[in-house]
Parts: sequence; C-alpha cells; structure tokens
Amino acid sequence: MPNDTAGKARRKALVTGGTTGLGEAVALQLQADGYEVAVCGRRTDKLAAMQARGIHPITCDVGDMDQVARMGRWVADRWSQLDLLVNCAGIALARSDFSEVSLADAERVLRVNLLGTIAVTQVMQTFVIAAKGSIVNISSTLAQRPRAGSVVYSASKGGVEAFSRAIAIELARHAVRVNCVAPGLVRSDIYLAAGMPASAYDELLRARASEIPLKRVGEPIDVAGLVSYLGSEAASWMTGVCIPLDGGGMLR
Repeated sequence: MPNDTAGKARRKALVTGGTTGLGEAVALQLQADGYEVAVCGRRTDKLAAMQARGIHPITCDVGDMDQVARMGRWVADRWSQLDLLVNCAGIALARSDFSEVSLADAERVLRVNLLGTIAVTQVMQTFVIAAKGSIVNISSTLAQRPRAGSVVYSASKGGVEAFSRAIAIELARHAVRVNCVAPGLVRSDIYLAAGMPASAYDELLRARASEIPLKRVGEPIDVAGLVSYLGSEAASWMTGVCIPLDGGGMLR
C-alpha cells in the first residue's frame, strides 16, 4: 500500500468504528502504512485488544454528540491535527419489510450512520484542515442499488454519499479532500450484530457470491486497501467521488 511517511513526521489517523470488521482492517492497514492510529468504539474489550496492538483506543458512540465532542478534545489534547479521518462506524437492522421497522430503530440507524458521520466530521474538520489532510467516508452499494429489507440502511448511506460530495466542495478551499467508498457485501459482523443468525449469514454470503462477477464477497482488507490509497498522496487530485467496491456487482 502507498506509504508517504518516509522522511516526514508520523502522520495521524482516526478511524471510527475501528475495533471490528472493516474499521479494524482499515486501522491495521493504516498502522502498517506508518500512521499513528486512534480508533473509537463502544466495546471496552475490543478497544483493549486494539490498544494491545499499538493503536490508541477512544471510547465513543458516534451517535452520542457529547461523546463525539469528548473525542474531539482527545485529538486536540494529543495531536492538534489529523492527516486522515475515516468515518467507518455503522449499524444495520435485521432485514425486514419496511412496514415492520419502528421509527425508533430507524432513528437509531440514521443517528449512527448519517448523523454520526456528520458530527464527527464537523468536530474533526479543524484538525484535518490544520494538516491539509483527507476524509474517507464509508457508504454501501445499497445506497445506489438498494434491496428489499434494507430501506433504512440504504437511506442512511445515501445520505452519507450526498454529505461527502457537499462537504468535499466546502473543504476544497482548505486543500482537504473528501472521498467515499461504497462496498458491496463484505464479510463482517454488522449483520450478526443486527441479530442475523450465523447460519443465515453464511447462506447470505454464499448466495451473494454467486451473483458477483468475481464470484466472491469482499473481505475487510479489500476495503482497507482502497481507503489507504485515498488517504495517500497518490490520490491527491481526487475529491468528491464515491467509489463502488463490489467485485463487479454494480455491473449486473
């Protein structure tokens, strides 16, 4: 992966939702690239595991604005600037017909996936501007090609994509780039955390793999590699784009 750290001060990266799945893979990839990395999450055991691997843990639920503000103070006290912000925190609901989704559950998904991304970006943008850094937000191909049973999640990620384009225009005057990655189905625990049985999840992975031209679902490292590139100097003329990463699934 691109490594821009030679001969420079060690760059700083913050990954929200960085203790499991995609976020964990992104954090470890950035660490391998030479970044000093902090992750935020809600589970103390997962945060402790990342700390044992040399990554700074921050307890934060991005859906809680007071906790997001506290995370901003953590960055201000220790780093003062941020070269890369990766908004990866996200939750899903168990797949169900929209008529069965409670408004409370819909609000919870929007609060974490969309408002959390907006809030973290607003709090951290001063530090990213100071470094003339980069922001990468994680969306989903479900934003552009939704499936039945994923209405609220698709809406939340559609909002993330629109926000990414809009804030990219605003921050461009500060030489800050904002891009978005939209993975297809990637092996992670987001559906398991939403209550899907492991057997049903395994069947979902098999079924979706058969629909994908490359005949496999994504792995977290696939996403981590693209995030690493978008945060590097190799992507210095790229902003305001959302890149699908789905093994060719969007071609069908």
